[in-house]
Amino acid sequence: MFKVFSVDLYLMFSVKSKASEEQELWKKIEELEGSLKTSSDSSKAEIEVKLAKLKSKLNELHSPAKKRNLDLEIELQKKQSQYDDLYEKYSKLRQAVGSVSDIDEKQKEKELKFKLHKFLLEKYTEIINTEEKKTIGEIKGLIDPDDLSIQSILAELISKDYSFEKNYLPVAKEACDFVFKEISFVESDLRINYWLKPIEIIKQKIADDEDLSVFLCTLLYALGDEKAFVVIAEMENLTTHAFVITEHKNKFFLFDPSQKTSFEEFSGKREEVLEKYSFKNSKIKRFLYRFNALEYEQFSEPEQE
Repeated sequence: MFKVFSVDLYLMFSVKSKASEEQELWKKIEELEGSLKTSSDSSKAEIEVKLAKLKSKLNELHSPAKKRNLDLEIELQKKQSQYDDLYEKYSKLRQAVGSVSDIDEKQKEKELKFKLHKFLLEKYTEIINTEEKKTIGEIKGLIDPDDLSIQSILAELISKDYSFEKNYLPVAKEACDFVFKEISFVESDLRINYWLKPIEIIKQKIADDEDLSVFLCTLLYALGDEKAFVVIAEMENLTTHAFVITEHKNKFFLFDPSQKTSFEEFSGKREEVLEKYSFKNSKIKRFLYRFNALEYEQFSEPEQE
């Protein structure tokens, strides 16, 4: 911006200097013409020579004047265009800075709301945990193959001639893919016990590892897989984690909807699969309990099932 102004000033002073030179020439010409009238014959010739040189120089200034003016006008237009471009960039930069500030303010507002909501949840954790506490029968009831939300998903996955013995694995893969693609895993750091219903998971498209496992296990169970279980395991890093296990045609499967792995990633011989599996670089230390719609089993020994 300042560079453009400095060039414009230079051009302006260049024009003024040319005008001053022209005025100085006219002044000298007028003086010589005045002295020519009173000079002697001997000095007239010398004065006339000087007049001729001055007038010639004056003509030199006049002849390229239009060209100089045109060149100056073009130069000024270029500088004006450069100035306009710089000003436009400056305006966009100001707008961008303003947008970033707005985003920062909105993000700050979200963080403050999250802080408040977390505080309120933690304040009433004991009440929520009491209300959400379930009996063994209620935990088994979480695997509800007749749930309308589960049935609506299956209606999109299975055909009328579906057979568990013939079609289970391909359709089970589609069910796993649906959960992987449609539901996002969220790791909650709140010390609150809660269980989400299938309709809530579908609407919110988020769930923790336990709710994801219950959701997937219910889909598999509704396909006819009564060997599908939700497992809550203690990991080597002393955290707990949920996943789904099943067996089909003498092949063991472990599905972890918290991790986007291939359908066959953890499948094969039971011991090999359990040894291979890990979550966040931590392997299974022991099973704590497992359940489905028919069974609930708790493990007391510090070893895998």
